[in-house]
Amino acid sequence: MSGPELDRLLAEIAEQPEVAGRLLTDQRGPVADVARTIREREPSTIVLVARGSSDNAAVYGRYLLEVCNRRLTSLAAPSGLTLYGRGPRLDRTVVIGVSQSGQGEDVVAYVREARTQGAATVAIVNDVESPLAEAAESVLACLAGPELSVPATKTVTAQMTLLALLSTALEDPDSDNDALSGLPAALREALGQRPAAAALGRALATCNVGSVIGRGFAFPPALEVALKLKEMCHSRTEPFSAADFLHGPVALVEPAYSALLIDVGGRSTESALEIAHAVRERGGQPVLVRAGEIEPLRDDHVPNLSLVAPIAEPFAPIVALVLGQLLAVELALALNLDPALPRGLHKVTSTR
Repeated sequence: MSGPELDRLLAEIAEQPEVAGRLLTDQRGPVADVARTIREREPSTIVLVARGSSDNAAVYGRYLLEVCNRRLTSLAAPSGLTLYGRGPRLDRTVVIGVSQSGQGEDVVAYVREARTQGAATVAIVNDVESPLAEAAESVLACLAGPELSVPATKTVTAQMTLLALLSTALEDPDSDNDALSGLPAALREALGQRPAAAALGRALATCNVGSVIGRGFAFPPALEVALKLKEMCHSRTEPFSAADFLHGPVALVEPAYSALLIDVGGRSTESALEIAHAVRERGGQPVLVRAGEIEPLRDDHVPNLSLVAPIAEPFAPIVALVLGQLLAVELALALNLDPALPRGLHKVTSTR
């Protein structure tokens, strides 16, 4: 299968190492300014507000800010404000709106209300002239260039990279972000795994990929990979935390049921292997997507897409997500679907 839309999608996926490199070079100053604001404000809570793929990036930000920076972080429910007019008090918070287009009405309304209440407000956005950028005091630009494909790819990893930069700047104001310096190279290596992703996609085309599962830092990419499988492959795949999966959804496992497990090294590995064992024990097929400082698999019979890279667990989800994007593309192609043309979707979806 080929066509201009698919070529464009693949080109945007391929741009991700360069986008990450630009962010590490050009956005240190603006990120440091936002980190300084947060330290000066000492907010009661950092509130992240987003929709769609950006919401999955925001979940990643929550893990970073709570685990690495020990700052209480909340995911906003913008409908409380836009549907009921009863949003929370935000005057002692820092509110970060995360959006690709910056046009989602409810995200913009939430950030605008937060600023009116006296909160420090930040926009993480690809379009710096968008309504969201205008609504916030500070703007962190994704620098991803135009993203025309309906499935979001490079803008999501750009948002995650900015949140990773913010976390490192909060942890150590004098940091030169050495922890992230290897990210562009790791993303480039991940793109080189497309033949392996194609082979795995062909194998999965005969299965029911029922779930994408991750724990800790592996959970945010699990959310986004599940969304990509829905968009590109018309799959009913559901994302789960590994802990939640064992509290009920594991009952779904039966022969021909596949569970895609995300492993980003560190503490996430134990959970991934535990779920793999539980799925296989019940007759299902575990499949692993692994990236970061990971150990070789002891079981050679578990299908996997793996990349060893010197990226610590908190930042490896960005690399794992690229592997997941490739797998979603290749599974769609194996199913004779065009991953660049999700049915019924448009590039910008605005909710109120």
